[in-house]
Amino acid sequence: MARSHFLPTPTRYPRSGRLPAAAVLLGIATVASAQDAPSAGDSDELNVIAVETLRDDAPVEQAATPAPGAIETIIVTAQKREQSLQEVPIAISAFTDFQLDARGIVSVKDLGTAVPGLQFSDLAGYNLIYLRGVGTDAFVPSAEPSVATYLDGVYFPSAHNMVQSFGALERIEVLRGPQGTLFGRNSTGGAISLFTRAPGPEPEASVQASYARFDDLKARAHVSVPLADTVAASFSGFYHREDNYYTLDNGGTDELPPEIGRGGRLRLSFAPTDDLRITLTGLLARYSGTSTTTSVNTAPSLLGRLLLIPAETREYVVTADSTPSLTTDTEAWYGEAVWTLPWFDVKLLGSHYFIDAYDYVYDYDGSQRPAATYGAESDYQQIRTGELQFTSNDGSFASHWLQWVAGLYYLRSEGGYNPGYLSLAGSVLNLEPVLGGLPDALRGLLGAAPLPTQLRFNFIGLIGAESYSGYAQATANLTDWLNLTAGGRYQEETRTLIRSDVELEGIDGSLVSFAPRESTVSNFSPRVAIDVTPTRNLMLYASFSQGFKSATYNIINIYLPPDYIEPEEVTSYEIGFKSDLFDRSLRLNVAVFESEIENLQTGFVSLTSGGAINFENAGEARIRGVEFDATVLPMPQRNPGLVLTLGGSWLDAIYTDYRNGSGYDEDTGLSFRSDCGDDPDNPSGPRCRDFSGNRIVRTPEFSGAASLSQTVDVRSGSVEVGVDYYYNGGFFYLAQNSENSFESSYRVVNARVSYLHAPWNLRVTVFGENLLDERYRLAQFHTDFGRADTLAPPVVVGLRLNWDFFG
Repeated sequence: MARSHFLPTPTRYPRSGRLPAAAVLLGIATVASAQDAPSAGDSDELNVIAVETLRDDAPVEQAATPAPGAIETIIVTAQKREQSLQEVPIAISAFTDFQLDARGIVSVKDLGTAVPGLQFSDLAGYNLIYLRGVGTDAFVPSAEPSVATYLDGVYFPSAHNMVQSFGALERIEVLRGPQGTLFGRNSTGGAISLFTRAPGPEPEASVQASYARFDDLKARAHVSVPLADTVAASFSGFYHREDNYYTLDNGGTDELPPEIGRGGRLRLSFAPTDDLRITLTGLLARYSGTSTTTSVNTAPSLLGRLLLIPAETREYVVTADSTPSLTTDTEAWYGEAVWTLPWFDVKLLGSHYFIDAYDYVYDYDGSQRPAATYGAESDYQQIRTGELQFTSNDGSFASHWLQWVAGLYYLRSEGGYNPGYLSLAGSVLNLEPVLGGLPDALRGLLGAAPLPTQLRFNFIGLIGAESYSGYAQATANLTDWLNLTAGGRYQEETRTLIRSDVELEGIDGSLVSFAPRESTVSNFSPRVAIDVTPTRNLMLYASFSQGFKSATYNIINIYLPPDYIEPEEVTSYEIGFKSDLFDRSLRLNVAVFESEIENLQTGFVSLTSGGAINFENAGEARIRGVEFDATVLPMPQRNPGLVLTLGGSWLDAIYTDYRNGSGYDEDTGLSFRSDCGDDPDNPSGPRCRDFSGNRIVRTPEFSGAASLSQTVDVRSGSVEVGVDYYYNGGFFYLAQNSENSFESSYRVVNARVSYLHAPWNLRVTVFGENLLDERYRLAQFHTDFGRADTLAPPVVVGLRLNWDFFG
């Protein structure tokens, strides 16, 4: 039988050693040194089973039943090469497939309660991610996320459902802080990398199924089979159906649609020689339902009250006259070829990604009144990428002290609304005696004719991008205990406003057509880091890094020309340490950082300030923070199944220069545009509402999580009991920091009890989510009509089954 070519390359670890006691830095080094002497009781004797996650395209070899949350050796590819998590001078949270399943994490969104400083929220069906206070709060296709998301190394930029499940995962890595050098554009806050299971030489299969309150049914299956000695294939599929936990009360018989997600991923791996491996992947998925288009007006503005919109006080009841809905189709095709040469490794990546959101209906006024509806017939993005990467290996020049990676990257994209729409009823259009009439620009478009009972504006806004970049980074082992990492990325990107037209339904031709525009920007994003290993299980590091977010245009405009949005740049300084202490019964990682942001990109929604959505630059911001994560085995010898994990983030995140922002008057609820101007004689005139010094939106000052689990061996298996706790200190939804835009602090408690039948490798889990029945918001949306809220789900209890079996 021919030899299989799927065997993974042996993991290579950077050298480490000891530093004389006189050079030990920071007080913790003394503690580490005192307990780090080699002995028969070193990590090999711990009753903790190590899990090594190998290459992103190789099978994961792990023990049959590692204790959930136990200290593990995890291999990550945060620097485009295999390294131990604890030896990378970057703040990283990494989760193996076992950890994900044990805690019921089925999508990236679930990581919001497990990763320090990671904040997930939604806005009208868009997923918004903030990491260390850096994110994007605008829900337009031209407002790309500030936290880059990758699936098997392929960039997935869309904010629609990008955090949903992609089937069976091998691991997730969350890199905190700007990652401009190796991950490039739109990673000013960080990067999230998902790695799926790849086909290998041995057959394997697994299923997961769960049922919970609201007829919440989830199912996932994965199978991998070798087709020949050098060919293997795998298939992963998932299905999710859940009744909406909101009910619709609009005086009719309409009902809210259920949330349904389904999709599949097919992978084919071919290894014709020992040195060459090719993997091809195809992914199709569809999500339908309402997402956070289900919202309720709980605080009507003056305009809302004039339209007789009442404040909704009932929980989990929607009174929208336009039934909320959203459907999203995702299609992705990508491949990679890895060629191992005697001098270095070569990797070629290519991808085609397409996502289309349609049947998009959002009741803009959030009430039963037929005032305004926002939506889209097609909100799409199409992206093609290519990457050529070179990585040093054992045969590279000076490989005993130098490791490096370099590459070229290309991206071409197009997307936008084709079309989106805003529908206004006559009750909104005939408020001239109260509000002084419509904006002059809009009045001019309509002419002197009487206002109709309803207007529907269709806006077509399409934007394209073409980006080229080259990057390189190297780590030099200057001594056994001192490493220096340096690198940079040069990128050049052209943004094109392809089309920006406004049509009035019922009238042929464009009502307004704005001229196409184009801009080109370039950027160099460096990174420098130094790490010191004073003892074998302690690493100290300091780093300087920058990130770059692309310039763009605001593509939703009805009567004002599209605004040009300056590129966002982040500069970050960080010091920290990573440690495995007390015979690896305590893992403690801490980072202290400061980030400075120029031209922070932010959004604001108002009918009277451009037509619907403003996307603008907020000047400058500064974020200082401390974060930690820890894993503790309180009794590693007597009770190795008892595991405690902790994580927390303190953030002082403020706008340092945001004088000309947009907001809503707290008394009238009417929108305003601050204009502090540059007049030294009148720096704070009546229109000046300076946001400088305010807290950055969607960023709690403190958030933290704790998880306690106990695993006990029983006959034929084990029983695990676990409790997860999450605390969020509260944050503002608007940059003006108004009282009615504040999300108060909240707590979420989840729990689980599971039994593992070892002979079958079958686990049955009873779980509960939000057991305190805490009321907090998934989304808050401020418009001219008031504040619309979407509550998070109430208590959910269910049953989950995991079964891993092999042929």
